[in-house]
Amino acid sequence: MTLDALFKPKSIAVIGASRHKEKVGNVVFRNLLATYHGKLYPVNTKAEDVEGIKAFKSVKEIPDPVDLVIITVPREAVPTVMEEAVEKQVKAAIVITAGFKEVGEEKLENEIINIARKGSIRVLGPNTFGIITPELNATFAYSDVKRGNIALVVQSGGLGVYMLNWAQKNRIGISYMVSLGNQADVKEYEVLEYLSHDAETKAIFVYLEGVSDGSAFLETLPEVTKRKPVVFLKGGTTSNGAAAAKTHTGSLAGSFEVFKAAVRTGGGILVENLHDLLNLAKILMYSEPIRDQILVITNSGGHGVLTSDEIEKNGLKLVEIPSWMQEELRKVLPPTSMPKNPLDLTGDANRDRYLSTLKVVSNLDCTKLVIVQALPMVSCSDVARVITSYKGKGIIGITMGLDEDFALKILESAGMPAYTFPEDAVKAIRYLVKKPEPRKKIRVAQPIEAAVELTKGKSTLRDYEALKLMEIYGIRTPKWGVAEGEDEAQRIADNIGYPVVMKISPDQPLHKTELKGVIVNVEKDQVKEVYKQLSKQTKRVLIQEQLSGLEIFVGGLKDPVFGHVVLVGSGGIYVDVLKNVSYALSPVYEDEAQELLQESKIHDMLHARKRGYDEGSLIRTIITVSRMIVDLDIKEMDINPLFVNERGAFATDVRIVLK
Repeated sequence: MTLDALFKPKSIAVIGASRHKEKVGNVVFRNLLATYHGKLYPVNTKAEDVEGIKAFKSVKEIPDPVDLVIITVPREAVPTVMEEAVEKQVKAAIVITAGFKEVGEEKLENEIINIARKGSIRVLGPNTFGIITPELNATFAYSDVKRGNIALVVQSGGLGVYMLNWAQKNRIGISYMVSLGNQADVKEYEVLEYLSHDAETKAIFVYLEGVSDGSAFLETLPEVTKRKPVVFLKGGTTSNGAAAAKTHTGSLAGSFEVFKAAVRTGGGILVENLHDLLNLAKILMYSEPIRDQILVITNSGGHGVLTSDEIEKNGLKLVEIPSWMQEELRKVLPPTSMPKNPLDLTGDANRDRYLSTLKVVSNLDCTKLVIVQALPMVSCSDVARVITSYKGKGIIGITMGLDEDFALKILESAGMPAYTFPEDAVKAIRYLVKKPEPRKKIRVAQPIEAAVELTKGKSTLRDYEALKLMEIYGIRTPKWGVAEGEDEAQRIADNIGYPVVMKISPDQPLHKTELKGVIVNVEKDQVKEVYKQLSKQTKRVLIQEQLSGLEIFVGGLKDPVFGHVVLVGSGGIYVDVLKNVSYALSPVYEDEAQELLQESKIHDMLHARKRGYDEGSLIRTIITVSRMIVDLDIKEMDINPLFVNERGAFATDVRIVLK
């Protein structure tokens, strides 16, 4: 169903419109009076009028059709009001009233949604701060909101108010502001889809604490990000993963890391904090072409050095100035200035030197960071006025000094991004130019019959069963065998060849090293003695070929929101300590597997000292694991370590929890 009745209503009734200025119902009504030009009706059971407008005792008494009701009555009255809205054939409702699921009243929340569904009413909320659109302000914040092209979607009313205030202070215009509330009906992905089709919105900024429906989110987001940038800030980033009693994956699984993988899959931009979100808005609201190669122009050598450092830290590049352009620059720069990047105009640079320099470099295909430190011979506002002449040339102004605020206003009034710190600008550039390409994940379980037989009816797998499962899926393992006696252990070890590794083999997946259940470098004459030692813990002992190489961790889990996820990082006994783990949603494709290795630094480890370790085999293993966990609906698994050497990748210890 369309959300037009919610965002573009032809008529609105405020139910609970109060005559008291400090009441939410009155603030919402006054904001609508100041901004909305459609038919507006106050509903108040006791008042004859509200703000001079005739009031009705019920929405049913309004003689004309009503598209949208905004409900601000006490929560006990909301079901009755919703029943009346259904009778009136209202199309949409915003329930500002709080006190529902967020305080344990889920039953009451379900009741009002069930009532609304009887009349096909779309409901935003409850517990919402309201909405702002180009045609109306239906919130209980201030009515004076600068109109613009940035949309805000927030799961926190308080944060929404702060972002509105920040936008006003920084002269950033808002197209839409949507407070999601409890998302009992209208979900965040529906709002994103709707806003992505809005011609007035250039970018969407989202604050979320949780996703309502992971599958729908993953289905919708790639389509949305193809149309316009979507920037996310996540609240509640601490891990809520399960206790790691059985697998390392439990301790490494955090909702934030999985959310980050989901946003990357959908082509969204995830920022670290509110400061970064607001700085990125300064670039996205304007139309300057932004590139990953940067030219730094400054009248302070120190500022140029610090900015260059920040560019490299953020994985960006200083552009090379072509030789012909260097010759032109020598004509306008003093003899003490070299025509190289960063371009130091020196401390005595005035307005004209900035102007002459920009004339030469304006058509260079790069982002130009123009930094000015106010000095007696030049002001920030002087340079800001020069910069405005080159709108559309990829220029970002950095104004630092006594009149920096006035200079910012000059640039922003001209529709050009501007900052007071170069670090903020560089980080915002990085977020934008490194935005991932959106992709959809198609998950179809196609389990191998032998794997189904092996796992049928089991909640966990024994270690040797997990090794068999690896082999069924084509993941290599070292030579191995299971012994339940000294002579059998000796025979298996002789067949494998020395040295061997001997491990306890419990019925439940456990961390064997922590239980002192792994002994390496076992030679022929030590096998029986080692078996005796280990069999005190488990009669069954696993014996394996001893390998060398890089120890990698490859894990999988089923996230309650987004489904199956693959984890890759450093393996061995330090996996929980180092936690240089990267995440991707299943299925993982080859380019994604390569990105995981780059992000977790595993790629660099594999190629250190030119050891010739088989990265391709590791990539194939990651891809296979991503398919296996979907095929068998695996809850948690980890391969640790997965030894990677010049011969390939070998799963040596595997723990799997199926249910």
